[in-house]
Amino acid sequence: MPLEKQVFATTVEALFVRGLGARLSSEARARLLEAGLDLEHPLAISYPLEQWKTFVRIASEALYPDLSPSEAHGWMGEHFLEGYLQTFVGRVVAGLAPAFGLGLTLARISQDLRGGNNFSEVRLVDHSPQHVELWMNDVLCDHPSFMVGLILRAQQVAGAHDVHVEVLSFDATGCTFDIRWTEAVSRVANA
Repeated sequence: MPLEKQVFATTVEALFVRGLGARLSSEARARLLEAGLDLEHPLAISYPLEQWKTFVRIASEALYPDLSPSEAHGWMGEHFLEGYLQTFVGRVVAGLAPAFGLGLTLARISQDLRGGNNFSEVRLVDHSPQHVELWMNDVLCDHPSFMVGLILRAQQVAGAHDVHVEVLSFDATGCTFDIRWTEAVSRVANA
Protein backbone atom coordinates (compact mmCIF):
# COMPACT_ATOMS: atom_id res chain seq x y z
CA MET A 1 0.00 0.00 0.00
CA PRO A 2 1.52 3.37 -1.00
CA LEU A 3 2.29 5.90 1.68
CA GLU A 4 -0.20 8.74 2.09
CA LYS A 5 1.27 11.96 0.76
CA GLN A 6 2.05 14.21 3.72
CA VAL A 7 3.14 17.85 3.84
CA PHE A 8 5.30 18.54 6.89
CA ALA A 9 4.78 21.34 9.40
CA THR A 10 7.88 23.15 8.11
CA THR A 11 6.15 23.69 4.76
CA VAL A 12 2.90 24.80 6.38
CA GLU A 13 4.83 27.16 8.65
CA ALA A 14 6.76 28.64 5.72
CA LEU A 15 3.60 29.61 3.85
CA PHE A 16 0.94 30.23 6.47
CA VAL A 17 2.93 31.50 9.46
CA ARG A 18 5.94 33.22 7.90
CA GLY A 19 4.90 33.98 4.30
CA LEU A 20 1.31 35.03 4.89
CA GLY A 21 1.11 35.65 8.64
CA ALA A 22 -0.65 38.97 9.26
CA ARG A 23 -1.99 39.10 5.68
CA LEU A 24 -4.62 36.53 6.62
CA SER A 25 -7.86 38.09 7.82
CA SER A 26 -9.79 36.70 10.77
CA GLU A 27 -12.33 35.35 8.25
CA ALA A 28 -9.58 33.52 6.32
CA ARG A 29 -8.16 32.16 9.57
CA ALA A 30 -11.62 30.90 10.53
CA ARG A 31 -12.00 29.15 7.17
CA LEU A 32 -8.55 27.59 7.59
CA LEU A 33 -9.46 26.43 11.10
CA GLU A 34 -12.63 24.84 9.72
CA ALA A 35 -10.45 23.02 7.16
CA GLY A 36 -8.09 21.77 9.90
CA LEU A 37 -5.35 24.42 10.13
CA ASP A 38 -5.27 26.09 13.54
CA LEU A 39 -2.82 28.98 13.31
CA GLU A 40 -3.33 29.92 16.96
CA HIS A 41 -1.78 26.69 18.27
CA PRO A 42 1.29 24.60 17.45
CA LEU A 43 1.07 22.99 14.03
CA ALA A 44 0.55 19.28 13.56
CA ILE A 45 3.62 17.29 12.53
CA SER A 46 2.17 16.85 9.05
CA TYR A 47 -0.99 17.31 7.01
CA PRO A 48 -2.36 15.18 4.18
CA LEU A 49 -1.58 16.67 0.77
CA GLU A 50 -5.26 17.12 -0.06
CA GLN A 51 -5.75 19.11 3.14
CA TRP A 52 -2.71 21.28 2.28
CA LYS A 53 -4.25 21.95 -1.13
CA THR A 54 -7.45 23.08 0.59
CA PHE A 55 -5.45 25.42 2.84
CA VAL A 56 -3.70 26.96 -0.20
CA ARG A 57 -7.00 27.34 -2.07
CA ILE A 58 -8.64 29.07 0.93
CA ALA A 59 -5.73 31.49 1.35
CA SER A 60 -5.48 32.23 -2.37
CA GLU A 61 -9.21 32.98 -2.58
CA ALA A 62 -9.07 35.18 0.53
CA LEU A 63 -6.01 37.18 -0.54
CA TYR A 64 -6.64 37.35 -4.29
CA PRO A 65 -10.41 37.20 -4.87
CA ASP A 66 -10.17 39.18 -8.12
CA LEU A 67 -7.54 36.93 -9.73
CA SER A 68 -8.03 33.64 -11.51
CA PRO A 69 -7.22 30.57 -9.39
CA SER A 70 -4.09 30.02 -11.47
CA GLU A 71 -2.82 33.58 -10.92
CA ALA A 72 -3.66 33.45 -7.21
CA HIS A 73 -1.78 30.15 -6.81
CA GLY A 74 1.22 31.74 -8.49
CA TRP A 75 1.25 34.35 -5.74
CA MET A 76 0.97 31.57 -3.14
CA GLY A 77 4.15 30.02 -4.57
CA GLU A 78 5.95 33.36 -4.21
CA HIS A 79 4.67 33.79 -0.65
CA PHE A 80 5.78 30.26 0.17
CA LEU A 81 9.33 30.98 -0.94
CA GLU A 82 9.34 34.29 0.94
CA GLY A 83 8.33 32.41 4.10
CA TYR A 84 10.85 29.63 3.47
CA LEU A 85 13.62 32.24 3.18
CA GLN A 86 12.76 33.37 6.71
CA THR A 87 13.58 29.93 8.14
CA PHE A 88 17.10 28.98 9.25
CA VAL A 89 17.65 26.70 6.25
CA GLY A 90 16.06 29.24 3.93
CA ARG A 91 18.41 32.00 5.11
CA VAL A 92 21.40 29.73 4.38
CA VAL A 93 20.03 28.91 0.92
CA ALA A 94 19.35 32.61 0.24
CA GLY A 95 22.92 33.47 1.21
CA LEU A 96 24.37 30.88 -1.15
CA ALA A 97 21.90 31.26 -4.05
CA PRO A 98 23.59 34.27 -5.71
CA ALA A 99 26.90 32.38 -5.78
CA PHE A 100 25.23 29.21 -7.07
CA GLY A 101 23.11 30.91 -9.71
CA LEU A 102 19.69 29.69 -10.74
CA GLY A 103 20.94 26.46 -12.31
CA LEU A 104 22.41 25.07 -9.09
CA THR A 105 19.56 26.55 -7.05
CA LEU A 106 17.10 24.58 -9.20
CA ALA A 107 19.28 21.48 -8.85
CA ARG A 108 18.77 21.74 -5.07
CA ILE A 109 15.00 22.01 -5.35
CA SER A 110 14.49 18.26 -4.99
CA GLN A 111 16.30 18.21 -1.63
CA ASP A 112 14.53 21.32 -0.44
CA LEU A 113 11.08 20.01 -1.36
CA ARG A 114 11.76 16.58 0.17
CA GLY A 115 12.55 18.36 3.43
CA GLY A 116 8.97 19.61 3.41
CA ASN A 117 7.04 16.49 2.41
CA ASN A 118 7.37 12.74 1.98
CA PHE A 119 6.74 12.43 -1.75
CA SER A 120 8.44 15.03 -3.95
CA GLU A 121 10.61 13.83 -6.79
CA VAL A 122 12.30 16.22 -9.19
CA ARG A 123 14.40 15.60 -12.28
CA LEU A 124 16.35 18.20 -14.22
CA VAL A 125 17.48 17.99 -17.80
CA ASP A 126 20.14 20.58 -18.63
CA HIS A 127 19.80 21.96 -22.14
CA SER A 128 22.36 24.75 -21.67
CA PRO A 129 23.83 26.70 -18.74
CA GLN A 130 20.70 28.89 -18.67
CA HIS A 131 18.05 26.45 -19.89
CA VAL A 132 16.66 23.45 -18.02
CA GLU A 133 13.65 21.24 -18.16
CA LEU A 134 12.33 20.47 -14.70
CA TRP A 135 9.95 17.58 -14.04
CA MET A 136 8.12 17.19 -10.73
CA ASN A 137 5.99 14.21 -9.77
CA ASP A 138 3.64 16.52 -7.82
CA VAL A 139 3.32 20.33 -7.88
CA LEU A 140 1.79 20.47 -4.36
CA CYS A 141 -1.36 22.21 -5.62
CA ASP A 142 -4.12 21.99 -8.18
CA HIS A 143 -2.35 24.58 -10.33
CA PRO A 144 1.24 24.34 -11.60
CA SER A 145 1.36 28.12 -11.25
CA PHE A 146 2.22 27.57 -7.55
CA MET A 147 5.59 26.17 -8.64
CA VAL A 148 5.94 28.83 -11.35
CA GLY A 149 5.59 31.51 -8.65
CA LEU A 150 8.12 29.71 -6.46
CA ILE A 151 10.61 29.42 -9.34
CA LEU A 152 10.18 33.06 -10.34
CA ARG A 153 10.83 34.20 -6.75
CA ALA A 154 13.84 31.85 -6.55
CA GLN A 155 15.31 33.47 -9.66
CA GLN A 156 15.24 36.84 -7.92
CA VAL A 157 17.07 35.40 -4.92
CA ALA A 158 19.61 33.69 -7.18
CA GLY A 159 20.21 36.89 -9.16
CA ALA A 160 19.01 35.55 -12.51
CA HIS A 161 17.26 37.83 -14.99
CA ASP A 162 14.67 37.46 -17.72
CA VAL A 163 13.38 34.17 -16.36
CA HIS A 164 10.76 32.45 -18.47
CA VAL A 165 8.89 29.47 -17.05
CA GLU A 166 6.61 27.55 -19.38
CA VAL A 167 4.42 24.60 -18.44
CA LEU A 168 5.14 21.93 -21.04
CA SER A 169 2.80 19.32 -19.60
CA PHE A 170 0.60 18.91 -16.54
CA ASP A 171 -1.38 15.78 -15.69
CA ALA A 172 -3.21 17.24 -12.64
CA THR A 173 -0.37 16.06 -10.40
CA GLY A 174 3.00 15.98 -12.15
CA CYS A 175 4.35 18.71 -14.33
CA THR A 176 7.21 19.48 -16.68
CA PHE A 177 8.49 23.05 -16.85
CA ASP A 178 10.76 24.66 -19.42
CA ILE A 179 12.91 27.27 -17.62
CA ARG A 180 15.21 29.78 -19.33
CA TRP A 181 17.08 32.74 -17.89
CA THR A 182 20.12 34.98 -18.12
CA GLU A 183 22.65 35.10 -15.31
CA ALA A 184 23.38 38.32 -13.49
CA VAL A 185 26.71 39.93 -14.29
CA SER A 186 29.06 39.44 -11.36
CA ARG A 187 30.01 42.66 -9.61
CA VAL A 188 33.41 41.14 -8.84
CA ALA A 189 34.07 40.59 -12.56
CA ASN A 190 33.31 44.26 -13.25
CA ALA A 191 35.42 45.62 -10.38
